[in-house]
Formats: sequence, structure tokens, C-alpha cells
Amino acid sequence: MAAQAELFCLDTFPSHYNQLHVLLAKSQFNQIFPGRNELPCVLLCARRRQSPPRADMFLCAHVTTEEDIPEFATFVNSDTLLKLYTSRLFFRHYGFQPGAKVSVRLASPIGLSKIVVGAKSRQSFKWANSDKFSNGLLILASCQKQNVLARQGDVLLVPYHPLFGDDIAQVNQYFLDLVVLECTPVTQGVITVNTTVVVTDCRDLAQNHGPLEGSSQASTTRLLTSLYASDFAHYANSFSGGRSLLEKKKVIKSDFSDFLQALECRFDVRVMDVSSLLKQGRIKIKDKADLGTNVDASIFVSKHSLLKLGLFNHEWVVVSTLSLSSDKMRVSVRSDCPEKPEDHACSKDAVTHRGGHLAAVVVAEFTRSQDLEFHENVGFVSPSLWFNLSGGAPMPIASRVVKIKRCYEQVSQQERQLKDSRSSTASLPFARELHIDAIISPDYSSKGSIDSVLYAHFSTPRLVQLGDVLSIPTEGHAAFLESHTEGFTSWPVLYFRVKKVCGTTTENGEMSPFGYLADTEHTSLYLAGNINSFVPCSPGGDGPSFWTSLCPPGLSHTVEQIVSTIQPHVTEGAAVLGSACTLLVHGPCGSGKVTTVRAACARLNLHFLKVDCVGLCGETAAAGEAKLQGAFSRAELHQPCALLLRNVQWVGKQREGSAEDARAGRALRRLIAGLAAPASGNIVVIGTVRSPRELSLDVMMAFVHQVAVESPTEEQRKAMLTSLSAGQPLGKDVNLGKIAKQTAGFLLGDLCTLLGCAGKSAYRRILKTCFPGGLSLHEEEDLRASGVCILAEDFASALDELQKAHSRSVGAPKIPSVKWQDIGGLQHVKREILDTIQLPLEHPELVSLGLRRSGVLLYGPPGTGKTLLAKAVATECSLTFLSVKGPELINMYVGQSEENVREVFSKARAAAPCVVFFDELDSLAPNRGRSGDSGGVMDRVVSQLLAELDGLHSSGDVFVIGATNRPDLLDPSLLRPGRFDKLVYVGINEDKESQLQVLKAILRKFKLDPNVSLLDIAERCPPQLTGADLYALCSDAMTSAIKRKISRIDEGLDTENSDLLLTLEDFRHALQNLQPSVSDQELLKYKLIQQKFTAK
Repeated sequence: MAAQAELFCLDTFPSHYNQLHVLLAKSQFNQIFPGRNELPCVLLCARRRQSPPRADMFLCAHVTTEEDIPEFATFVNSDTLLKLYTSRLFFRHYGFQPGAKVSVRLASPIGLSKIVVGAKSRQSFKWANSDKFSNGLLILASCQKQNVLARQGDVLLVPYHPLFGDDIAQVNQYFLDLVVLECTPVTQGVITVNTTVVVTDCRDLAQNHGPLEGSSQASTTRLLTSLYASDFAHYANSFSGGRSLLEKKKVIKSDFSDFLQALECRFDVRVMDVSSLLKQGRIKIKDKADLGTNVDASIFVSKHSLLKLGLFNHEWVVVSTLSLSSDKMRVSVRSDCPEKPEDHACSKDAVTHRGGHLAAVVVAEFTRSQDLEFHENVGFVSPSLWFNLSGGAPMPIASRVVKIKRCYEQVSQQERQLKDSRSSTASLPFARELHIDAIISPDYSSKGSIDSVLYAHFSTPRLVQLGDVLSIPTEGHAAFLESHTEGFTSWPVLYFRVKKVCGTTTENGEMSPFGYLADTEHTSLYLAGNINSFVPCSPGGDGPSFWTSLCPPGLSHTVEQIVSTIQPHVTEGAAVLGSACTLLVHGPCGSGKVTTVRAACARLNLHFLKVDCVGLCGETAAAGEAKLQGAFSRAELHQPCALLLRNVQWVGKQREGSAEDARAGRALRRLIAGLAAPASGNIVVIGTVRSPRELSLDVMMAFVHQVAVESPTEEQRKAMLTSLSAGQPLGKDVNLGKIAKQTAGFLLGDLCTLLGCAGKSAYRRILKTCFPGGLSLHEEEDLRASGVCILAEDFASALDELQKAHSRSVGAPKIPSVKWQDIGGLQHVKREILDTIQLPLEHPELVSLGLRRSGVLLYGPPGTGKTLLAKAVATECSLTFLSVKGPELINMYVGQSEENVREVFSKARAAAPCVVFFDELDSLAPNRGRSGDSGGVMDRVVSQLLAELDGLHSSGDVFVIGATNRPDLLDPSLLRPGRFDKLVYVGINEDKESQLQVLKAILRKFKLDPNVSLLDIAERCPPQLTGADLYALCSDAMTSAIKRKISRIDEGLDTENSDLLLTLEDFRHALQNLQPSVSDQELLKYKLIQQKFTAK
């Protein structure tokens, strides 16, 4: 049973307890958990979804009497919340706030099999390797009255024991210096007597933790004196010779105040989802009073940057962007706020807003992580602030330079004479009235009741300026909980635009030249109506995520293509283009088409409306046209927006059958043509399809631009895997780079499936080892909270499962598992192939010189190991292997055979670096003009194959290996330089040494009787044996051994558990039935063919 708990901070925490443990009052524990053991227990603390590094964590709780809890009486109240008493270190270490509410329940953690502990100091490393540490840990682990918790990435949570040492404070400090680097098999659990504890020295890691104050001096040299935004600090620094930047000195006469007001500096800022980062604790604001900071009106900087800027914490500044022509969005949508000339107090801000936007500079601490890097000389702003200060410019991916200028109060001459400092900062007045318009969005209904959301938002003073777009989250308001079609639930963000702000005037009748603060106490809020407008992107996730990223890893190039295509149609002056933007995005299923379109729309501040064209199919053509018209009507209602038509190939098709009607295609073109009218606003029509060939001519003509989503490269797959697995606990043995190399040809959807299958495999592994008899519901919840660590073996199992599924499709590329040890002899053949394939991979400079061969032709008698050689090359060179037999590509339909050839090379280019192996090549590419088919199919197939081989020079990492028994039957054009220009003869094993090498390779995994001599067996073998003949010999010997063992088991002379050994008698029996598969006449014929091609 779960219970709500509240965290309380004790000024004096008992020293004999670990400072990261919690205390519970015995009376309250018995009340909340009646009948449970009062020994030190483990509580499962369920934190907020945004809390790092995981949602749930185990806490070691000590149940004690009220007298043993200092200051207990000061915390007692009448509510029913369970009270957890902790130390100040607990709050600093885990990022909790005093008084935080959490959900807890009793848990039973899993016993750990192994932990790796790193010492951050020399003293702690020496102590952890002493008998004091090992003996004390062994006693605690064997004691049932203690729980020794360990959590990966956290310090060692071990309670104090006298065996650790007499100095309790010193022992606690040692534990704080011991970091758990790895836990197995879960990321958090209990240490038992069977747990293996490994201690290592990691003093170098101690320098990489903590906020940015410890950054190197080299990273701060870029901040020069030209960075100052404060005139006072700038001149004070020049006169005081390096003293405090903010000393109050009168260094400039008051006549220069107007000149000083024009001073500005340039500073780098980066647009981030600051709200989520604050919830996660990656951005920390030190002062408790700053917890109500208006995120959408703040620039978060480090303390060092604040000093260099010469500003005070929470000081208001005017921020403006460097104007770029490409960033000018259509001002017709953003500047249509009516200004009433009779209301002087409401219209004055319009002029001020064009010169910049107000923002407060807030100092914060930034926590680095693997997926997010912070820089000390870069500030961070929210998407809403960037949208408002840039006038709706596209969201930048990298940092951008902004101009910062300090704000000054407009004071009278009499007030100036009374002031000692000329750099007084402005204090914003409160607005008397605030008029806003609700922005229409497809993410929510603008007709619903939003009073509670607005009241909660303005309970904290918010900066408002005329024309601003306000982004108000709805989290916590159940009425706005929405389920999306993607299968997840999220809280939408409500958007409003400031229509009018009425402020108060000063005593001399002047208005404030800055913005106003609005809150529930001083401001009357009026909701005017609904409007259409651009809106800033709302990530809506828990920080950086692949699905909400503005630049999804591995798909950034495609996103940039879409953005560059759409942006001219939504910027100022787009009317001269004379037509609406239409874009067709095509790529395989699961390649990330919708993800790239959504990211591009977020970059361009467009609403995103998705329609599946399968739902537009009607009983008749008229019904389908009406549904299509309805989709465009919705797009016009939510403009500016991007209308995404998924599976656009279904436009014009009836619900039953595959019949197409040109009427729907013409209707689509007519509706798109109507979007070019000025009244239609900014509507972008985007269609997605697997291949443009699936579209009818009318639908194809409706889309002007096309963007292809290609299969990701190895580097892109690694970036995808890194981002997708960011929230999953991965084992230290997991190498994402190696996995990316093994998943050639995988798409985004395949990689998601791989991670899911790896998680399931890890879960099954834990169940098998830790819960062989099954587990209950509570144990399953504890297992989930423990964080099942995904190991390399889980990925291997998942990858094997997926590759088996892929192999069921035609020609799915995969990496085989054939090593050079599996091939006996053929040393000269191995060298020839490696010189052709491995050299260009290891020395790319040879390719630029033109020294590259793309094709190797293996010919010779059957059964000599040609296919095995090709697989071994692919394995040893870490290349994907695509095996194709010639007859598989021949099809009875006209043009389909050539299409099959094109598809093979398309898959090879997608899976590059790749080896394409054509077996029985003579059946696929015979000599042209000699085939007996009346339609000339084989001639066209040969021509298509030649064209594809010629195109391999541009691909670079695709190699072709052909195998045939009759090279004299091939078309001569295949054998010219640039195609199959390297011919390698793979002959039989004529000498005994070669046969011995082949036998060793075949029998490498077999168990032989000690009396068996492979050399004697090779001497007994007849000459002219191929590799297949020798494999048949070993198979027959194995069959004879199995029959002998079965007979002995039936007679009671042997057991099933004994090893199966191959004896000399088994080989003798197999040799009696062995006949060479290649006769002397055939061998002579192959040698003549070899002489013929060698002479060339």
C-alpha cells in the first residue's frame, strides 16, 4: 500500500545514521503500515516524472521513537501525511525541496550479484581496500536487521558500523567519496553476502562533477571586457584596475546618461526547454525565493557570466536579436493587434517592443550530462522568450547571438540629483488591465473553460508586453488531459496573445516605457476572443527527447531539407511566390517521416495537423472528396499550420477494393490551388508515402517538392541509438557503436523495436536468475523500480531475433558469423579477396586515386567454398552480407525481373558497407543474344545488372562478389575492368596439407577421441576432394558416432550425459562410402577454363 509522505529537514541529524537515510517515527509507521516489521526498512519513493535520474528510488528508512528524532515536536501537525525526517545533505544531494510531497511504500529490493565502487580520493581508496571496510560490509550484509543499499551513479548508502572505524564523521566522509559505478543485475538493490564488491580508483571522475564554477580558465577567456551590458561596471572596471565590477562609484557625469543607455553587448544564448530542465534539476536556482521565477521572461546564466556582464541577479535587461532576412516571419499574423489611439496608456508599448524585449537575468547552476552539454559562456532561454524577442523567427538549433542592454528608470531631473548612482535599474510596474486573445490550435479546444488555468498561471507575477504570445501549461488540470493518436497521453500548452495592456502612469503623467507585470492581485484579465497566430514550440516532454527534439539525431539532414523548403512560404514576402507550399516526403515504413515533419513544423512555429488518408476513403468518390474537403477546412481553421496527409497514396481510393478515381486527385489539386489566395493564410500541405511510384499521376502533380528519407548510415544509427536509449539503464559492456555497425539497413522503427526486444530479453534474464518460481505483483513492481540493466547479451539476443524476422523477408541484409578459422586452406584466394575489399576500407585515399575494384568473380568446381569465402569476407571486414541466387530474381511479369535487380542494389546501398553475393551468376547473366526467351527478358536483366555495376563507383562501400561454375557462359561485358574485373579460381584440395587444413577447420568444434590423428585420416582420403566432400566425410563420421552411442545407451553401457567422441573407427566407416564429387574429366575441363581466363 502506498502512502503520501512529506520531507522534513532536521537541523541536527543524528550522526550515527547515514546522512542520506531517512527517519520515521515509530507511532506513525505503525499507523500507516500496521503489522509490518519495524526493523530498518526500504521505502520505494515515487518522484515526479521529470525527476532525474529515474522516476523511483529506494530509501533506507530507520524506524525510531519520537525522542530519538531531534526537533520532532516542531514538525508535528494534524494531517495524515507520513513524515520523513532527513538531513540537509539529503536535500542537496537528491535535489528535493524541504516540504516536498512524495509517494512511498514498503519494498523488497533485489539482491545484487556485483557492484563496482569507485573511490574519489586517495584516502577513501586506501580505506575501501582495508580489512575495516570489507569486515564491516560483510557483517552488515549478513545481518538481517540492516539493509545495505547500493544505487548506480550514487554514493555508497551503507549505515555506520564500529568495524569501519571509531571516527563516525570520517567514516561518513569516506562513504561520500565512494561512488557506485555499476550494479548487476539491476541498477539499485541490496548488497548481500553473495555480492561481489570491486573497488577501483576514480579520482579523475571527481573533477567532472558539480556545477560549472569549476570550469577551466581557458573556457572563460572568450568573455572580454566588450561583453559588459552595464555601463557602470564597464567604466568602474577600467578605473579600478580589476576590482569588483559592481562597485558604486560616480565615474561618469549625468550628462552622459543618454549615451550610456545606448550601450549594449552581444551574448550567446541557446533555446532550451528550460521548464523541464528546472524540474529535472539540471538547472538549479540557488535562492528559495527564486523558485517562482518566470521562465518565459528569464535568461539563465552562470555566476561567472553574470559578473562579466556587470549585472545583478534578476536585473531587467532589453534583449534583441541580430536581424536576419531569413528569420522574418510573416508580420501580418503577428502585428495585427489593434491599437486604440484613444488609450494612450495601452498603445505606448508598441514602439518600445520593436526595439527589443525585456528579460530578467537569473543566475543558476547547470549540471552536465551525456545527452546535454552546458557551456559557461552561453545563456539559456525558453522557446517562448525566443519567439517573442525575435518576432517569431525559426527556433535555432545552435546558440545565437543576442544584444543585451541594461534598462534604466525614467526619472525626473529632481530625482536624478538625489541619486548617487547613474546605473539604477528599472523596476516594472503592474498592469491595470490585460486583454488577451486565445490562439486557435489543433492540440486543444479554445472553447473550453480556461479560467482556472489562467488564474493559476497569473498567481505569480508575469511579464507581459504588447504582441507577446503567452505559453501557459495545463499540467495538473485534469480537464485538459488529452490522448494523442501516437498512443501516449500529454498535457497540452495553451497559447494566448497579448492584445492590449493598460498600465498605470507616473506622478508626472508619463507611462512606463517598458513592459508590465500582471498578476491576480493588481491586474484585471479580459479574454477578448480567438485568433490565428504562429506559436512557439512546446516540447511537452521530460527534457531532451528524440521524439520532441527540434533536430532528431540521425534525421537532422532531412529536417533541414524540409525546413529550407517550407521557410520561404511562411516568411515575409511569401506572396510573391504565387502558390502554396506542397511537399512530398517519401521513405520506407518506420524511417521517421512523421518525426521529421513534426520537428520541422516546431522549428518554424507552425501548428501541426495530421490526417491519415486511410480515414478519407469513402464508399463513393463524392464521399471521399467531402472528407478531403473537411481536412482542408480544419487546416484553414488552425492556420498557420502544416497539414500532414499520411499514406497519401490512399487519396482517391474507395473503401472496398483498390479502384482509383481521378476525381479525388483533381479535388486535391483544386484545394491546394485555393490555398494560394491571400485569405487562406499560411497552410503547408505535406504528404507521406513509401515510394512516389505508389501515387497516381493526379496526386503526384499536386506536390511540387520532394524529400526522401534515406536509410540511416552507421553514424546516424549510433546517434539514434544514443538518443533513444538515454532513459534506459545500459550495462557497461554495451557498445552502441558496435550495435550500430551490426544493424546495417535498420530504420528508426527497427531500432526502436531492437531496444524494446533488448529490454524484454533483460527482463526474462532477471526472471530466470532471480525469480525462477515466478513473482507476485508487488515483486514485479519492485523489479520495475529497481531498473533492469540491459546488457550486451540482451542486445545480442534481440538482434538475433530481429535478424531472423528480417530473414523471412526477401533478401534481408545481415552480417553472417563465418570466421577465417571456418575455412581451411585457400590462402591465395583469401589474399586476393582481401586486397580487393579490405584495402579500400582501410585506406580511403586509394579510392580518390581511382585505385578501386568493385567486383570479384569466384569460379571453379562446385563445393569448393565460394559461398563460404564470401560470408567470411563479410564477417571479418564487418560488412553486411546480401546473398542472392540468380534464379530468384527472374520473374514472369514484364519489367519485374529488372525491378528485382534494382531492388537488390538499393538494399545494398542502404546497408552499406555491404557485400552483395550473386550465386549461380551464369543463370542470371548469360551471354546476350543466345537466350531462347521470346521477350528478351534475360537480355534486359543483363543490361540492368551492367548498369547497376557501373553505378557502384559512386556508392563507394558496396562490393559485389559473384560465384559461378561456368564463367565461359557469362556475358563478356561483365568481365571487363570496372565490373567483375578480378577473377579468382577456387579449386579443389589436391595435396594432403590442404585437406588437413580443411579437416581442422571443419572439426574445430567437434570432440575427437585422443587416438584420432587427422593427418592419418588425410592420408587415407582419396585425391581431388572438395571442401563439401570433406564436410560430408565428417558428417558421416558424426552419424556413425551417434548411432554407436545410442546403441551403447540402450545396452546400458553409456549415459546421455557423457560426451560424444568421434573415434578412428567412425572415420574409417565414413571413408568406405566416400566418393569425390568432381571426376577427372570434369576437373580437366575446369583447368582448361582456368587456363583460358588466366591467359587473358
